[in-house]
Amino acid sequence: MEIQKIFLEQCIKDCKIFVDTSSLLAEGAEKFFQNIIPTLEREQKKIILPLSVYKELKKLADEPEYCKLKYPNNPELNMRAIKACKNVIRLSKENLMGIYADPDDGDFADNVFLHVFTKKRMQYNLLLITQDKGLAGEIINLGKDNSAVKGIKKIIVQRIDKDGFLKDIFSPAVKTESNEIPLNECFAVTKEIIKIEGTIKISCVPRAGDYVTAIRNDSKKKFRLLEEIGKGGEGTIYKTELEGFVAKIYKPEKITRLRYEKLKLMLTKDIDCEGICFPYAMIYNRRDEFVGYLMKTASGKDLGKSVFMPMLLKKYFPDWNRIDTVQLCVTILKKFKYLHDRNIILGDINPYNILVVSPTEVYFVDTDSYQVEGFICPVGMPLFTPPELQGKEYGLRTLGNENFAVATLLFMIMHPGKPPYAMQDGEGLVENIIKGEFSYPFRNLRTGKVPMGLWRYCWSHLTYRIKETFYQTFRHDGSCHDEDKRPNTRYWLKLFEEYLYLLQSGKMIAQDKEALLIFPTRLKKDKNKTYAKCKICGKELEEESLQECICRDCLKNGEHYHCERCGCEMIYSNYQKYIQKVKCPKLCQKCFKEVNEVWKRFKCKDCGRKFDITFGQKEYFETKGISLPKRCEECRNKRKSEQKQQLHKNIPIKQFWKLIKNKGY
Repeated sequence: MEIQKIFLEQCIKDCKIFVDTSSLLAEGAEKFFQNIIPTLEREQKKIILPLSVYKELKKLADEPEYCKLKYPNNPELNMRAIKACKNVIRLSKENLMGIYADPDDGDFADNVFLHVFTKKRMQYNLLLITQDKGLAGEIINLGKDNSAVKGIKKIIVQRIDKDGFLKDIFSPAVKTESNEIPLNECFAVTKEIIKIEGTIKISCVPRAGDYVTAIRNDSKKKFRLLEEIGKGGEGTIYKTELEGFVAKIYKPEKITRLRYEKLKLMLTKDIDCEGICFPYAMIYNRRDEFVGYLMKTASGKDLGKSVFMPMLLKKYFPDWNRIDTVQLCVTILKKFKYLHDRNIILGDINPYNILVVSPTEVYFVDTDSYQVEGFICPVGMPLFTPPELQGKEYGLRTLGNENFAVATLLFMIMHPGKPPYAMQDGEGLVENIIKGEFSYPFRNLRTGKVPMGLWRYCWSHLTYRIKETFYQTFRHDGSCHDEDKRPNTRYWLKLFEEYLYLLQSGKMIAQDKEALLIFPTRLKKDKNKTYAKCKICGKELEEESLQECICRDCLKNGEHYHCERCGCEMIYSNYQKYIQKVKCPKLCQKCFKEVNEVWKRFKCKDCGRKFDITFGQKEYFETKGISLPKRCEECRNKRKSEQKQQLHKNIPIKQFWKLIKNKGY
């Protein structure tokens, strides 16, 4: 116990101390604060708490239902969070804890720690207190990667034990929320690319009906290939006699020594995650020559030809709403996290290699291309390639590179098929990626270049934290734009689980029913504004955007009819009808202009003044079979009035009107 006290005091004296949410909620957290306060006061030091950690802690304390939904196996979590918040407030008032908020760090704890430790390691010895082994491993690796660099200070990672003292996070007794990955599942991290030249010559390529042998470690299994179910640039996929497994048989020119050695390495680890069709065994032909590999069966529609195409999304998944697309993101992120935790980088994140059966059933295929250790993934789609790799040959990718592709995929699921760098009046997608030209608005920042259509509405209905993280990741001046600052899958998973909770609990839907729609018809409601329904289409919109209770779209629409003169199609808009209150015009603009043009000028027979006859008047008189007038309109009206009076004295009324009509008055 005395040694632990000395170690704790030494850490406080020598290091800048940072603490994570998991340690604030640890069993020994109360005792830890009791143990550390005297030394903090004596040394005039503070514990540093990132603002994102405090926000997460506050959420757990304020929302017991959120705790139950997200952590059903931890019933005490809410009470622990309440106590932890009280400790933070108390220590802050006593000037023993400082809440850290650097605008360049973004709003996610794990990346804040990575960013701060990278930035401050030249100036200070740093101590991170966390129970999270995943985060601990990343921070420790940061220290290892730079151990040879001159001037780098110490980086220490410890956990809080039940007695309130610090212990090595990887000591056997620790129990954490994030389980340590067994060594037999983790690939090594390397910075050297493995290059092996040459192909493996084979005597025969197995076909449907042939027998082949699957070998994994010391186990062998002979089985028959059944019918062909798929074909690609590298080879053919066959059903097999083995239930739940399919075989990928390579084309002869694709059977290389590099591929063979890579698959051998991939099979040395126990990678087993539902839906990830990782190589399970090597396949050999009847002459014991390597020809392919065995993997678990996949099914479903690929993202690229279903979720990423609005019409096909409605066709294949007609009952989906936004809960389903958010759940799909959660399902995919869990698989990404599983792979990243084991030092596997997908490299070519490709919507055509992710198959969807339902929001909770997803399959990753073509996994033999994944990057493991020094075996790179040599291909990729420009759309999912980060700015730092655009136009370059693919080498060893980093998690920072991959995190860009993950963010792009998530964006395109929530905006079905629309890339984050598509915009109005922009350059090509690749140029926009390189320049970081992201058009979607955040806070008071507007570009006016958001793609036309419903995409602005899809963006509006995302949660604030998700919009912020997308914005900071994709914008050239965003706090997470750089490779080493991008949010990782662990953080994205937290954001989308939070989003899923807000939808499933009904909180977002209570504020705005359109929160449930994959394709909203308007912007998200602002609680400070009044809304009303358009009296024509019934959509609920901001009251100030309506005119006479009609929305802008409906004001543009109206009744379709044809010009009486030329027959062209016309529209009598609702704006003309309800706002301008004008009568429905009978002529199109062209005809109206033509009929009002002067055809000829005449001299009045009675008064001698000149008067005009328009083309419209000429057409009217000719159509009616009436002679063109010889008098101006004023003289005609005067003459007509006098004749009416004279005729009216001597002729019965019916005969009078008939005569008037025949004379063309």
